[in-house]
Amino acid sequence: MKHKKIISLAVVSGLLLCGIYAYLGGFNAVSFELVNCQDIELIGLEYQGTPQDEGIGSIFQKVEAERKGSPLYTIYYVEPSGRRDTLHVFVGVEVENNINNLDEGWVKKTFDCQRAIRASLEMHQLVMPGANSVKQQISDFAKAEGVNPKGHFIDKIISRNSVEVLAPIAD
Repeated sequence: MKHKKIISLAVVSGLLLCGIYAYLGGFNAVSFELVNCQDIELIGLEYQGTPQDEGIGSIFQKVEAERKGSPLYTIYYVEPSGRRDTLHVFVGVEVENNINNLDEGWVKKTFDCQRAIRASLEMHQLVMPGANSVKQQISDFAKAEGVNPKGHFIDKIISRNSVEVLAPIAD
């Protein structure tokens, strides 16, 4: 009798968790396509340090304050494999945002882009696949299409539930 209750509870719990996962978009596949693009001009701040340092939060807050509803871009030059490893990231917005009176440390970066692989993720951030998984999928897509990414990935954070990863292609 107790076993039936435990099994029933486990089945109901499992179904509930699957329902929540589906509601958050966890079963949505990442879509990939080759797109034509223009050079991407960004202005933002760079951060080098550990992921646990308060400085990274400050960088994101400063750039978020200038975002004005436009997408937030991140480019990870060095991604940490652990909490104490070094991280090097650029956080920025499109130059068209008419940002005025910027503090010291803001830099303008231009990324060449004529063609790119675009990976679109439409799901809640809690269920989005990890960066390494998406990079591997982009690499697999590139091989299948016979193209070579330049090696940097530009994350375009549109909203909490929508992210695009651009991988410019080498000519």
